[in-house]
Amino acid sequence: MNKLGKYIQYFVEGEDEEKLLSVLKTDMQLILPGKVSKLNVVQDKITKARLLNMRPETTVVLVFDTDTSSADILKENIEILKKTSNVQSIICVTQVRNLEDELVGSCDIKHIRELTGSKTDSEYKHDLIKANNLSALLKKHGFDISRFWVRKATGVFAEFDNESRFIIK
Repeated sequence: MNKLGKYIQYFVEGEDEEKLLSVLKTDMQLILPGKVSKLNVVQDKITKARLLNMRPETTVVLVFDTDTSSADILKENIEILKKTSNVQSIICVTQVRNLEDELVGSCDIKHIRELTGSKTDSEYKHDLIKANNLSALLKKHGFDISRFWVRKATGVFAEFDNESRFIIK
C-alpha cells in the first residue's frame, strides 16, 4: 500500500518547528511539500474543525517531541485520525527528546545557541523563529538530513516508529 496520499498535512508542536519545516520543504527542498500547521498532538486533542478542512487522500504527518511522560492524547489523536475518511495515512515523526536535540545531533554544534548565534539556549527559539536566513544557518553548521529524525524514541513513546523516511526526499 502506498503510504502517502495526494496531499500532506504536517502538524508540528510550535512556531520553531513550523519555521524549520517551512524551510526544509521550500528553501532546502529536503522534505515533501505540504501544509504546515501548529498543533501539539501530544498535549492537545485534534478538533473537528481541523478535520473538516482536510482534503480527501490526505497524509497526516505528526511531528512531536518525546520529552514528556504521557502519550495518551497522542494515541487518542491517532485514533481520531484513523476514523476520519479524508485521512489516507498517518506518519509519526518522533523528535527524540525535542527539536533542539535533533538539531544538535544533525549539525556540527554542541549547544543549540550556536545554530543561531544566540547568547543563551533560551534565546535560541526566538532567534530561530525570527531568522531570515535559516537555510543558510543550517548549511553553515553542516546540517545533515540523514542524521535528523532518525533516532528511536524510548519510554512511553517507544511504540511509535519514527517514520520520517516517508517524508524526506
